[in-house]
Amino acid sequence: MTVYRNLLAVDPSLTCSGWVLLCIETGGVLSVGKIKGQSPSFPMAERLRVLQRNIEALFSDLGLGSVDVLVCEAPTTVKDPHNALKVEQVRSIFESLARARAVAVPGRVNPRSVHYEIMGLRGKQMPRDEVKATARKTVAYLYGEELARIGLAGSEGELQKHQDIVDALLIGRLALTRIRSALEGSLSIESLFQTTERARSRSWRMKSCGM
Repeated sequence: MTVYRNLLAVDPSLTCSGWVLLCIETGGVLSVGKIKGQSPSFPMAERLRVLQRNIEALFSDLGLGSVDVLVCEAPTTVKDPHNALKVEQVRSIFESLARARAVAVPGRVNPRSVHYEIMGLRGKQMPRDEVKATARKTVAYLYGEELARIGLAGSEGELQKHQDIVDALLIGRLALTRIRSALEGSLSIESLFQTTERARSRSWRMKSCGM
């Protein structure tokens, strides 16, 4: 079975994608950052071309290869199909370029799963601002000291400037849990992501039928 080294977790966006690099063995934060996109005044084809170039440069700088893993945030309920399509294109660039370098891409992490399993949110969906504030509080608690060591202030107030990185850290936290569980059970890392998504899908259908 493959021995994996690092996990790159990504919160994809056409305007600013947050990313974090985590050590799979220790769970420690190795590096964090953002990939900022061009202004909407540029044609979409140009924005995607430049974004792809910058993602390629990031992968090269991090030295990603066959012993590494990439996981992106999955789409949620589509309220704005036009915007969702844009983000899906960005997500696909990250995943396609990773596969071209033989990086493992086992699946995606649904943000609702992050809310439930990492942030401890239950019941009715909270307003977006409250969810984001809770995310910053969670990251400050889990990673504040580590972020400070790599030069990023880890307090809740300072993290407000880096919400994209906050979201990527929480995606990485849940993805890392799944990867480690798979490895400990001598399973493929893909199997645990697929099992989780199928269970979530069944749960959604059952709730819908009961309404």
